Amino acid sequence: MLLTVENLSKEYIKKKTLNNVSFSMEKGEILGMLGKSGAGKSTIGKILLQLSRPTTGTILFEGKALSEVPRRDIQAIFQDPYSALNPSLKIGEILEEPLIANGKFTKEERRKKVEETLVKVGLLESDYEKYPEELSGGQQQRVCIAGAIILSPKLIICDEPIASLDLAIQVQILDLIQKINQEEGISFIFITHNLPAVYRIADRILLLYRGEVQEIQEVEEFFKNPKSEYGKKFLKTLNLIKNFNNFIKKLS
Repeated sequence: MLLTVENLSKEYIKKKTLNNVSFSMEKGEILGMLGKSGAGKSTIGKILLQLSRPTTGTILFEGKALSEVPRRDIQAIFQDPYSALNPSLKIGEILEEPLIANGKFTKEERRKKVEETLVKVGLLESDYEKYPEELSGGQQQRVCIAGAIILSPKLIICDEPIASLDLAIQVQILDLIQKINQEEGISFIFITHNLPAVYRIADRILLLYRGEVQEIQEVEEFFKNPKSEYGKKFLKTLNLIKNFNNFIKKLS
């Protein structure tokens, strides 16, 4: 088991954003975390990235307490790639930063590692010398993906990583994430409210509503036959249950 979360709660002074959230995920899995704004998806992501502390609950990563897990093992990809990239640095310099912090690579090894990773995410070795503003939004997100995978993490938290991209580019980024998952064995938590995206990419769905888990099940089963009342309402609102076959055709 890669990740086990038990009875996770997060409270602020006047608001509880998570209430006894429990779930687990296997190594190599892509878990789609689905829900409307305010459901608690991003809060879970921040806690797993150790950017926020839970009020109560237990998190085990490969059997270890989260505080004992090296930061390099859990990485993130966020919604806005441009704001995640330092505009004053070249792409190569940006991607070398985690390698420098790691302290195990020579200058030549860093350059080679960065160029190999750029190619791995569908960019060119020559993009090493470019600045973020010289790249398209989709290319910038590929750089962010390169930064997330360059130290071979075990889990990547994707928080709405395609929301700011055009539809055709969204599909390309989804395909890239699946490719990395299959070839590198990296697990992903894919946070979104985008139903076609989560259907295309996820193995299982975790549905949240107001900080509570409504259901967890295989992705196709969720779309065909949601178990929870909220799940049924969630899909009926979008007219998906009765038109599931048409929905799938649109995705392809």
